[in-house]
Amino acid sequence: MNGAVEACIVTGANLGQPLGIVMLNADAAKRAEDSTQRQAMEVSLSAHLDAINAKLDPHEQLDCLVVVSEPWTIDNGFITPTFKIRRNRIEEAYAGQFERWAGKHQRVVWHQA
Repeated sequence: MNGAVEACIVTGANLGQPLGIVMLNADAAKRAEDSTQRQAMEVSLSAHLDAINAKLDPHEQLDCLVVVSEPWTIDNGFITPTFKIRRNRIEEAYAGQFERWAGKHQRVVWHQA
């Protein structure tokens, strides 16, 4: 896993290719506020995506990584009290964006809440 990533899911059952949604760790999220560091992080995440896709069959390969700015917490329902990701809650929150994100044809998409 990329060191900047705190948590991630793969989703997009109704898309041509799945996509990855990632939440950065607190340090990486802070660094991403600086445009130069954000650009370097994007290069790193894109390289990570290439490494992941190289191990997958073509139909399994991720179209893009979407970096979300909203932290996944117990309070907002994205994480359980035992710190497991609630996939259904995350998909419910972001499903309306899936096609738009995929349609951007970018390796890394930054989503601001």
